[in-house]
Amino acid sequence: MKRFFVDEKLEVNEKIKIEGIEHNHIKNVMRMKVGDEIILVCGDEFDYYATIVSISKGDTEVFVHSKLDNENNPKANLTVFQALVKSDNMSLIVQKLTELGVKTFVPFESEFITSKDKLGKVHKLQEISNQSIKQCKRSIPMKVEDIISFSKLVEKVSEYDIVLFANETEKSLDLSSLDIQKDSNTAIIIGSEGGFSCSEVEKLISAGAKSISLGKRILRAETASIALSSVIICKLGEWDCE
Repeated sequence: MKRFFVDEKLEVNEKIKIEGIEHNHIKNVMRMKVGDEIILVCGDEFDYYATIVSISKGDTEVFVHSKLDNENNPKANLTVFQALVKSDNMSLIVQKLTELGVKTFVPFESEFITSKDKLGKVHKLQEISNQSIKQCKRSIPMKVEDIISFSKLVEKVSEYDIVLFANETEKSLDLSSLDIQKDSNTAIIIGSEGGFSCSEVEKLISAGAKSISLGKRILRAETASIALSSVIICKLGEWDCE
């Protein structure tokens, strides 16, 4: 069954109207019919099963008849702090981190950011995550928080059991030497296209973050974010089959 995201609380044995992007997808893209069954998600822990009652020019009305626990939401607690990058790259990062199972995404400003777009449109990134959960079958989107300053990022390091930041100048510490417990509250920090300044590296290390190498090759910011998230998600047990 096809999955659709609605930005309102759902209840069993109630009718709701689906409008906007999702209505267009039902009516004009999927060309669904009255009587078709769909799954709705609204950001809580359930999948809601519904039947299409009517389709008009402006909305699709459905009857929600049952719900089940969603078993695909991430159990690992991983936050990704991402320095601002170009809009298209940031959108890609948000989409892929949602699929991987990251819980929280926090964009931040740093000294060498090259993006002229300050991404005041954080709600657009949240919408990307909302849409991405349909493909990966989560019911709770990754939470996209407001942009923070680098100084605020440094303050937040102490809130986690372990914080790692990708540092292209790091020569001694790599991921293979790290012991990350599956129940740990973990965060990773990825710089912008311009990387971190020496001062920023020192401040992160002083705050308790661990500087790590991602190997001999220099990765693009979006590649580093997706790659490091994948490794940490695996270490946290999110890819276990049971």
